[in-house]
This record gives sequence, C-alpha cells and structure tokens, in this order.
Amino acid sequence: MRFMTLIASVALMGTITFAQAINYDFDKSANFAAFRTYAWVSGAALDQMNHERIVGAINMQLISKQLQPVDRQANPDLLIAYHAAFDRDLQITGFGSGWGGFRFPGSYSGTARAEDIVTGTLIVDLIDARAKTIVWRGTATKEINANAKPEQRDKNINRATAKLFKNYPPVK
Repeated sequence: MRFMTLIASVALMGTITFAQAINYDFDKSANFAAFRTYAWVSGAALDQMNHERIVGAINMQLISKQLQPVDRQANPDLLIAYHAAFDRDLQITGFGSGWGGFRFPGSYSGTARAEDIVTGTLIVDLIDARAKTIVWRGTATKEINANAKPEQRDKNINRATAKLFKNYPPVK
C-alpha cells in the first residue's frame, strides 16, 4: 500500500510543478456593467516581442468580454496595465529506497537533486479611469521554460490570460 501511495505522490508532483497558479481580486462596490471602453497605460518594460504577446493576449480577452479599445484621449472607462516579474527558485527532489529499520539492519539508499527554476508572474490591473482606483486585479504564476519555442510562448501567454479573464467580470 505504501508503494502505491509513493507512486501516486510522484505522479502528482509532476502536475503540481507545471501547474499555473491563478488568482484575482476585485472591488465589490464597482459597477462592472458600466465599463465598456478601455485604454492602455504604460506598464512593465519587457522586451518588445513579449510585450506585444502580452498586450495582444489581454486585448483578445477584453474584446471577448465586450470591452472596446479606445484612445487614451477618448476618456475610456478603464485603464489597463500589466506587470511582469521573474524569480529564480531552487527545487529539490529526493528519492529514497531500501528496507530495514530500527533494530532490523538492512540496506537503504537515497539521492537528491537540486534544480534552478525560473518562475514568471503576470499581473493585470483594470483601473477605473474616473476614480483612479484598481477595480480588478488578476495574477498568473507559472514555471518558465527558457527553451520554449515562440509558438509555445504564445500558447502559454494566451492560456494564462484566458484563465485570468475567466473571472472577469466577477460574480458578486
């Protein structure tokens, strides 16, 4: 029975490692039905390719939510900003096997491996342009594959923004 539990735990660890953490928060007093237009404000300074990927993915989600992009001078209902951050972390994986125990000598061996991983976080803020307050914030965090092809990067960003905006407009 312990062996089956160990196998199940190892299998689930792989899914946890690559899972995307999605979180959101919102102003409960905001009237989200009144928001119909939006404009971008300057956000994080990423390289141009990733900036365009993120802005394009967010635009696609906002348009699918019936929001229309306008010029900043056209007095939009919402201002949109994003922030991207990267962090390095250390992931330690260990495995032990053997038999025996207290009072019954046996054979036991174990190994451990340390791996440097990069985690990316995307934060999207929707700001009420009139009140100048954040009315909705979504956060997505995921392990980044530095060797991903451009198509995979597009897919990951589109998937993250789709999961983020699944919760917009929020249900009160």
